[in-house]
Amino acid sequence: MSDERNLQRRMEIVAEGFFHSALPLILVQPDGRILAASRGVCELVKLPWGRLVGNPVGALFVPALDVTDCRDHGVCNPEYMQLEIQTSEGALLPVEVVCRKFFAPDLGREGAGIPGTGDPADREPNHCLLYISDTRQRDHDDELRAARLAKLSLLNQVSEALYGANLTLDQVLEAVLICITAGQGLRFNRAFLLLVDEKSGLLKGELAIGPSNADEAARIWHDLAYQGGDLFSMMTSYDQSIKQTDVAVNEIVRHMVIPLDQESNVLVRSMQERQARRITPGMILPGVATIQSWLGYGEFAVAPLITRSGMLGAIIADNAISGNTITDLDLEFLQLFANQSASAIENSRLYTELEKRLIALRKAHEKQKEDQETLLRMERLSVMGETSAIVAHELRNPLVAIGGFARALVRNLDDDDPNHQYAAIITEEVGRMETIIHDLLDFIRPQKLLRKDVAIDQLAADTAARFREELEKKHIELELDCQAPGVLVSCNPGEIQQVLQNFLMNAIQVMADGGRLEVRTRLLDGGVKVEVCDTGPGFAKEVADKLFSPFFTTKPTGSGLGLTICSQIIKSHGGVAGARNRSRKGAGFSFILPLPKE
Repeated sequence: MSDERNLQRRMEIVAEGFFHSALPLILVQPDGRILAASRGVCELVKLPWGRLVGNPVGALFVPALDVTDCRDHGVCNPEYMQLEIQTSEGALLPVEVVCRKFFAPDLGREGAGIPGTGDPADREPNHCLLYISDTRQRDHDDELRAARLAKLSLLNQVSEALYGANLTLDQVLEAVLICITAGQGLRFNRAFLLLVDEKSGLLKGELAIGPSNADEAARIWHDLAYQGGDLFSMMTSYDQSIKQTDVAVNEIVRHMVIPLDQESNVLVRSMQERQARRITPGMILPGVATIQSWLGYGEFAVAPLITRSGMLGAIIADNAISGNTITDLDLEFLQLFANQSASAIENSRLYTELEKRLIALRKAHEKQKEDQETLLRMERLSVMGETSAIVAHELRNPLVAIGGFARALVRNLDDDDPNHQYAAIITEEVGRMETIIHDLLDFIRPQKLLRKDVAIDQLAADTAARFREELEKKHIELELDCQAPGVLVSCNPGEIQQVLQNFLMNAIQVMADGGRLEVRTRLLDGGVKVEVCDTGPGFAKEVADKLFSPFFTTKPTGSGLGLTICSQIIKSHGGVAGARNRSRKGAGFSFILPLPKE
């Protein structure tokens, strides 16, 4: 009796488990009536358990299920059937039915065997187990599998475009949004890209793609249908005409700014949890209402852009034009695509940063090379300067003697004496050599920093006045335009006067047939400018950079050190010298001196 009670208890547990199964299962007695039914079957036909048990199983199906062979011959024939099952609402659902025979003990029969005891050959199958599968669900699962396979092939194209097309960072960002909205891609209507700005601590809208209305969308999709090509070609060569339609969505994305410290915000939370979300109009979450107001639409998907190094940003996508519902599959592949895109964006950023650093390193190397060359040149010039000073001093005394004797010969020889002409040439050439030596020593010797505050207008006027007699002889009109009254500069007046004299003499020499000479002063922000302008021929553009170089001259005679010395004097005063061709006629040579600090 104890064994029967144990068996009864075991059977009750099995029956309870059978009833609660989500699988559609029916247990059929030898007489064809339903002995037990699972919860899965009750939900499928929308009938309570009590309405199923005890009723003929054949009445559930169309055509009626016949279990005669199972009962009479102990064999399920056929084992696999395609039927329709009728629900309580009268609907017919296509199903597949698998029938299996099995043995169940009869507890009411005296001396019935207990399962697991006795000879298995003595236990003939006496019941049927029906497994019912809804073919609609199977077809749906097949469609999902096919869609997943298609999406996986798209991800391969995306990978080739993002990693193998040598795209810039901007092109990568654009390609990401193209894939989300393309018909060959994820097929969303609009896509918005937001990136993390670590300096400001904000999640800011960066770029968007999508039409602004249904008419525009229809035109774009029509154009894309005729363009052809796969997703790779679309991502790497986005049509410029389509780009022009993104104005409205890019106006939207510029308003998308969210502080990263708002951790409850749906976008920030999505990034922190590394999980994509589908937002529907009825959801009440922090930040949702704001995003919906930006989009002008209630349903959207959010996918975070996350890498091992941290949060990069987020993608918002919607179907505001078509109104299509965002499915689980859409969200699944948006998440996969976002993960792939995040790595591509980070790699592109790192590549861009590496490229910038390489350029900076190359420039630094070139600058170092220039500095080394400048240092070597300065060392050579220093040696040349010392040598030149020694040579100049050694040559000065013999030249003075030669010049003295030559001038004495000129005075004592008759004009018709052939030696008189030779002595005059010697005198002239010795004078020119003395001038060169004088200029060379001025260029080499250290500048004396004997400075005082000087009224620049007065200094310019006094210097120009010294040339009035020569200007009148050569019919050159002098104009003083001094507009820095009372302005003082700290300078060595003798050196600044030397610069002005050099500018004035050069101007006089280029106006052999007369002209106009202007001396101007102008007050600048933090300095004063002095300029000497002439109406001569000016200078050629190709020599503009050489005018202040040592030993460069456009004159038949001269040392070529005059302007170099002028530039050196102005630099020693903290200023800058320059030259320009005037728009009408002539040239202007100028310098700027800084005003004394308060």
